[in-house]
Amino acid sequence: YRIRADVDYLAKRWRQAGVSILHVATWHNVEPDSAREEYLKNLIEACHRNAILVYAWLELPHVSEQFWADHPEWREKTAVGQDAQLDWRKLMNLQNPACHRTVEKEIGQLIREFDWDGVNVAELYFESLEGASNPARFTPMDDDVRAEFQKVGGFDPKLLFDNNSPYSHDSNALRKFLDYRAQLASRMQADWLDVIDRLKKSKPFLDVVLTHIDDRFEPGIRDALGADVARSLPLIQARRSTLLVEDPATLWSLGPERYAKLAQKYRELAPNDHSDVVV
Repeated sequence: YRIRADVDYLAKRWRQAGVSILHVATWHNVEPDSAREEYLKNLIEACHRNAILVYAWLELPHVSEQFWADHPEWREKTAVGQDAQLDWRKLMNLQNPACHRTVEKEIGQLIREFDWDGVNVAELYFESLEGASNPARFTPMDDDVRAEFQKVGGFDPKLLFDNNSPYSHDSNALRKFLDYRAQLASRMQADWLDVIDRLKKSKPFLDVVLTHIDDRFEPGIRDALGADVARSLPLIQARRSTLLVEDPATLWSLGPERYAKLAQKYRELAPNDHSDVVV
């Protein structure tokens, strides 16, 4: 939205407003584009001239619009078998080894090419806020996840959404898959944080942020999205990095007071070391 705006003007205004870190949506720069690359380079330089750090904001499993168009074979699936184009995100199946390798290569090139100060691994879990109650938005249901879960869970999770299957009315079966799904989200976060760790070998100064939706104040989020912040916090603490907690849309009606309430929940989660948790 700002690609035609003067970057020095923007950076000065941001600094005057107290902004010290800018998180830039990297999915617009995954594929080569000389105009976008020049703009991003100039934006980072302008921010640095105004004492603003610039972080590469990743939004996996969304990679980019072009990546989605180029690789229909790697698109994530919903529980009704549709391609997982949900809201603005177009989700890819990062459990597919070929997809994972390609995305890792693209992200590695993006991080190495520009003068980033940090990387934000944001919202790396599943859809949607309605959880299993809305199969048309429920992910992941790609072939790789289904095959893995069948080995550990004993049945194809797609049967949970087949009205002719006994699993569709089995709350224990659904619980087994929801728990697996939360474990998988945590594994994915650890995996992509490891990817960033490998990139830090050539850029050891890179800071790392894991942006994670709250599931302490709103516990239904774990089943809805597979997001389990208690699993994610140790990943960040081990790296001496930052866990950035998002408030879910279900709390927005509470107004600004929700941040104090969220902060208290995270003091309970990390009573002896909450310096690396930001709400």
